Amino acid sequence: MKRRFDPRSQVSHQIAHLSLRPSTISKLQRRGFITSADVFASKQTGGLSTFATEVGLSLVEASSIYREVEKAVKALSNHSQEENNETPKTAASILTAQYSNQSGIVSRPIISFAQSIDSLLGGGFQPNEVTEIVGAPSSGKTQLAMQLCVDTTLPKQFGGVEGEAIFIDTEGSFAPDRCMDMASALYEHLQGSVQRSNGKKSLPADYCAEKILDSIHVYRIFDETTQTATIRTLSTFIENMKSKGRFIKLLAIDSIAFHYRASTTDYKSRSKNLARTASMLSDIASKYDIAVVVINQMTTKIYNRSNDENGGKSITDGTSSLVPALGESWSHAVTTRLLLLPDNGSLGNSFSNDRHKRRMCKLVKSPHKPSGTALFSITEFGIRGTM
Repeated sequence: MKRRFDPRSQVSHQIAHLSLRPSTISKLQRRGFITSADVFASKQTGGLSTFATEVGLSLVEASSIYREVEKAVKALSNHSQEENNETPKTAASILTAQYSNQSGIVSRPIISFAQSIDSLLGGGFQPNEVTEIVGAPSSGKTQLAMQLCVDTTLPKQFGGVEGEAIFIDTEGSFAPDRCMDMASALYEHLQGSVQRSNGKKSLPADYCAEKILDSIHVYRIFDETTQTATIRTLSTFIENMKSKGRFIKLLAIDSIAFHYRASTTDYKSRSKNLARTASMLSDIASKYDIAVVVINQMTTKIYNRSNDENGGKSITDGTSSLVPALGESWSHAVTTRLLLLPDNGSLGNSFSNDRHKRRMCKLVKSPHKPSGTALFSITEFGIRGTM
């Protein structure tokens, strides 16, 4: 017999951390509803009419929001039960899963069109992983993310994944005109490849630069709450696209750190939210065979030393260095980390205004590839490898 859902028996969850529409989160938080327990308690106290009064909505609207919260909490409860019932996997099955998706088809990486970077990563940006790209301003982080979005549409017979991309823009950095430049360059490159193949290769009839841009889905995000809610609802969007025969193969976030660094929430809440975000991104990557690429900023770390003359208290010794933002906990959450540098390999030097100047991509963290470096340039056609 199926058990009836009982809100009183559920663990309380932060409203901002539930898979709710951004508008729902905003309406609840404005009225002081911080957790799911607050919502359930309001109804239990005086019925739906009391909840409607407290949230400032009509009975119909309040009922809809209550059901949305109830459904989100129930989904989390079911997910936890499924996790607890999981059985261990063998090393052989895990190894097989790394190279094949749920359909048994070998999963291809997404190429960047910079052969040096793709070789460094073992063929490109891998699916089922979270890859972080860090670097100073003007290092090419956003350009590389947009290039990957364009390259995600590359047809399979040309070595691509023939998919679509999601770009979560938190800084207003997404440039559709620049994407059009990259898409046009890709299309012209493929046309040349078709001509050289003597009829062995062909492009889909509707494949063009405009079609490429139509396959990049952009979310413009303005605050931390909306960012978390958007990531939580991505599964629904991906499933809807899948039902239409359109497969999301890349999720790019530019940048993951922007709203966390500007957040007014306390450090503890921000850390918990960041940990949940990292978990959600990892789940999306593995569940949907997607390459997740997150852009991160650099921040200055001030070093302290113990002062024996001052009772052992820490004092600033004046030394500092540039390090990736969001701290060590976040660094453990990503699978692979790439650091973009000037071609002399020094973080202390600023990037030249000449975007054609060579840059260095350094692989600093990877579970399956040795560390190394690759040189690349940002050209009028997009990201390209250099010698």
